[in-house]
Amino acid sequence: MKTIIKKPHIFFLSLIPLFILVGYIQKGNVIDVTIYNTFFAVKTHYWCYFSAVFISLISLNYYALNWAKKPTIPILSLFHIIFQVAALIPFLFCVFFLNTKTIFTSNFLSNSVDFYAILSVSYILFIISICLHVLNFSLALFRKNS
Repeated sequence: MKTIIKKPHIFFLSLIPLFILVGYIQKGNVIDVTIYNTFFAVKTHYWCYFSAVFISLISLNYYALNWAKKPTIPILSLFHIIFQVAALIPFLFCVFFLNTKTIFTSNFLSNSVDFYAILSVSYILFIISICLHVLNFSLALFRKNS
C-alpha cells in the first residue's frame, strides 16, 4: 500500500487496460443520459475509452511529479485513490448489468435497483476524486522539496 501511495501513477497505469477491456467486452450496451428534456444515448464503450484516456492523464500528472522529484501529499493520494476506486465500482456494476437480458437481471435488478442513481453517485465520487487530485497536484507542485 505504501508503494501505491508513494507512486500512484503505477496504480492508475494499471487501470487503463481494465477500462479498455471493459469497453471492448461491453460494446453493445447503451447508457441513456437525460439532461433536462434532452436524451442522450451513449454507448458504454465510449464511456470506458474516455475513462481510459482520463485515467492515463491522471497517471501522467503523477508521473510528472515523480519525475520532477516533487513528492505528493500521502493522505491526499490515499483519499484520491479511495474515491477513484469507490467511483469505479458502481460504474462497472452499472456497465455490466444495465442492458443485460438474463432472468436474474430482468426479475431482480430492474425492479429493485435504480441504475441512474448508482451512476449519479459514481459521478459525484468521481468529481470528488478529481478535486482531490487537482489539490494534491497543485500542492505538490508548489511545495518546496523536503
